[in-house]
Amino acid sequence: MRVVMLLVVTFAVTATATAGNPPDPRHTRVVSTGPAPCGIAARGGSLWVGVYGAGKLLELDDRDGRLQTSVAVGRWACRVAVGPAAVWVTRDRAGEVVRVSRGTGRLRRLRVGLGAFDVLLAGGSVWTTSYETGAIAQIDAVRLKLTRVFKDGANPAGLTRCGGGIWVGHGGAASWLTRIDPATNAIHRIDVGAANPGWPRCIRGELWVTASEILLKVDGTTGKVLAQVRLGGTLAEAAEGPDALVWVTDKERSLVHRVHAKDAVVTDTFEAGPGAYSLARVEGAMWITSFAGSDVRRFDR
Repeated sequence: MRVVMLLVVTFAVTATATAGNPPDPRHTRVVSTGPAPCGIAARGGSLWVGVYGAGKLLELDDRDGRLQTSVAVGRWACRVAVGPAAVWVTRDRAGEVVRVSRGTGRLRRLRVGLGAFDVLLAGGSVWTTSYETGAIAQIDAVRLKLTRVFKDGANPAGLTRCGGGIWVGHGGAASWLTRIDPATNAIHRIDVGAANPGWPRCIRGELWVTASEILLKVDGTTGKVLAQVRLGGTLAEAAEGPDALVWVTDKERSLVHRVHAKDAVVTDTFEAGPGAYSLARVEGAMWITSFAGSDVRRFDR
């Protein structure tokens, strides 16, 4: 059901339907996961979900959500990255990243610092952030050893690869993104003029960054801010949807905003699961975790 909201001070979104807009997404499936499903990633016919409250990593069929595998990794399982040989999941309060073999299910653990926040596979390495310690770690994916640790201020958060660089968001009072050149290890701090730009995501060569009540569109090479969209609420994550729009979750209000990528204009806003948080696209559908609930939900275009 489409939610149309009035623009009132900062707590607002205008969602205007026009004849040229894509149809409303169809809410087609709800799959129970246990309490507080957190991160989600898709690869090779499977969805992988870190379930924070249950301490499990779930493998679900990406079509209907049927459970394929359940692995106990320990409480606070959250962000997920999937490679050909293994799945990587963060445990923030434990300060570790867990490698789960896709062949044997064997678990291997590496301490990366309290507040292990996000995980990314890029260029043959595993990258993690530790929110509490301020560390950005590059890890040898085969030996499970720290290769290098970078620091660029407090509260490193989300990770993405875009324009040949590794981009890191920052929470708290920060107003910058960090760009790491993996070829030279050079670090560049780029101010984006918005508080708490915690979650950068690369969509068609551009960065879409969720900050405090604001969605930023940023050049994926230079870091130049191209647009700002004030959405209000507590924004979580952005991803490209099956309709070629940018989908943005608002976990405070359990909403998803859809934004045109070219002109950064909000198309509409619709209700998602409680605490709508992380997104994974599978062909013509998007799966969304309900962090304040106990399920993942499928929306078809």
